[in-house]
Amino acid sequence: MVGYQLVERKPQAEEIIELRESVGWGIINIESMQIGLDNSLYGVCAVYNAKVIGTARIVGDGVTVFYIQDVIVKPEFQGTGIGTALLKSCMNYISDRACNGAIVGLMSAKGKETFYEQFGFWRRPNENFGAGMMQFWERR
Repeated sequence: MVGYQLVERKPQAEEIIELRESVGWGIINIESMQIGLDNSLYGVCAVYNAKVIGTARIVGDGVTVFYIQDVIVKPEFQGTGIGTALLKSCMNYISDRACNGAIVGLMSAKGKETFYEQFGFWRRPNENFGAGMMQFWERR
């Protein structure tokens, strides 16, 4: 796709909330989202006509553990190479900082596993590693 720019910056909370809504992901309140973004190591945005149409960010300790989070491209721009460009930017950031043996993780959206495999990620469970696990936290 011609015309979008990759900008190395974390998205604004409003921007990522809008992107999450566009792909049907759960909504996080703006204050919590801003704290999460402020504590992220890295962010990159795809910008088209002054609007963020895609983003990805990295959380972790910056040396031994990196977790790629919120790789999102608005549905009408999917399949144009934007997701690949966002992930390449994340992988370059990690490559410049990770120690030998660092862990790089992510949770793939259902049906998107093949996309991440081209970057060297592998599926779990397998013969050496159990299933990845998660939960959505509910405040009581």
